[in-house]
Amino acid sequence: MFFGTTNDQIGEITTTELKTKMKTDDNAVFIDVREIDEYEEAHVEGMTNIPLSRLANEYAQLPQGQEIVIFCRSGNRSMQAANFLFDQGYTKVTNVSGGILSWDGPLVTK
Repeated sequence: MFFGTTNDQIGEITTTELKTKMKTDDNAVFIDVREIDEYEEAHVEGMTNIPLSRLANEYAQLPQGQEIVIFCRSGNRSMQAANFLFDQGYTKVTNVSGGILSWDGPLVTK
């Protein structure tokens, strides 16, 4: 659905940096773009689920003036989502490289 090249204006952080950001940044919005079943199986507490497949219909609910930090399984879908948001005028977009596969913190599970 969304295919784009890497945009050098999109920030990128590691999952270690994500842990710190989630504890210290009260203004950032944390979005997990995995599909609902993936999110429900296991997700990082504090992440809001907006699946990539629904992002085009739901992105307008995201605040334009705040940093949007995007997370997925490996970092690929989140980069697609970041590029999409950037193309829609969101300038404060950060991708989490490695996604949940690189996450070594606690997870919310069923």
